[in-house]
Amino acid sequence: MNDDEKLKELFENKNSSKFEKVIKKAKLFSITRGVITSILVFTIVSFMVLVFNGSTLNKLGNERIGELENYYKIAHPNAYIGTNQMDDGLMTGELDYVTYRFLGNKPIFDGNEKESYSYVPLINGVYGDNSGLLYEPVGESEQGVYEAKRYNKVGKSVMEFYNPNVKYDRYIDDLSMLNQIGKDKIMEISLSFDKFYSIEQVKNMIPENIALNWYWVDTYTSNEVDQLSSKTEKTITKNTIFYEDSVYGIKAIDGQGKNIDSPEKDFIDTISYGKTTKGNFKQLYETLFNKLSKDGVTIRRDDIKISGVVVTGDKDSLIPLKDKSFIKASSLGAVGDKY
Repeated sequence: MNDDEKLKELFENKNSSKFEKVIKKAKLFSITRGVITSILVFTIVSFMVLVFNGSTLNKLGNERIGELENYYKIAHPNAYIGTNQMDDGLMTGELDYVTYRFLGNKPIFDGNEKESYSYVPLINGVYGDNSGLLYEPVGESEQGVYEAKRYNKVGKSVMEFYNPNVKYDRYIDDLSMLNQIGKDKIMEISLSFDKFYSIEQVKNMIPENIALNWYWVDTYTSNEVDQLSSKTEKTITKNTIFYEDSVYGIKAIDGQGKNIDSPEKDFIDTISYGKTTKGNFKQLYETLFNKLSKDGVTIRRDDIKISGVVVTGDKDSLIPLKDKSFIKASSLGAVGDKY
């Protein structure tokens, strides 16, 4: 090999080495750019997902608490929704809220409740028993289980309600227990009437020194009453006594414990609005509207019949109710200290 050939080979090797370096640098730059691009895309997409997730769950949570607040206007005798907290995760959130009730003008704690919400079907963050009871009642027979006393999660007695159009073999009479309760206590008690009354009649029937907290509205059709009254058994069956979670009515005081001037208006407006709005209780509102409205257009004050009430007071103020002939049944609820 002469000198020219050696020189040519030397330059070719150098050019080849430089070219490989350029290729390697280009590949490294491409990989780096791809990684950075992927990180940026991932970051942007993740941010958008988190924003969508947060805003959507926040909207669902606010809608849920709004639905519950409206529902409590017609349900859960003498119970109100207090403070709440929303805990949002990925695709699902949890609403934790406090409930309370009034004994006279004194609010007392009634428990914590939880509700889950999600924008993805089949995803639910809350599982287990949702009966609201402290424990499931037990007894030696099915009838014994049914007649056993029920308590909510904080140990409050669950009030019972008896329909005036149903003839019972047994009526609970917790007014007879008042002498066993101390004078330093204040309590709530449900009163089931002997027949239906108007709101004005009920106001005149209850003594002024007793706080009238809630009106039980008759929401049962004649067919439903016939089914309840046609029982052949001599014992009370599961479908005839009603508990707090299965009755609807009018709250006479607001969430601050103040008397409402026209309480039936809130009741009517809540049902009328609820049946036109999407939500978990839409079907319930439609059913109640159809039962209460005589003309199918609106619910009038005269359409509302009162089956009973929930009142609060101390021992001395409630004892005179024992002699009232219009009271067929009385069921004690929460009991607390006056002060």
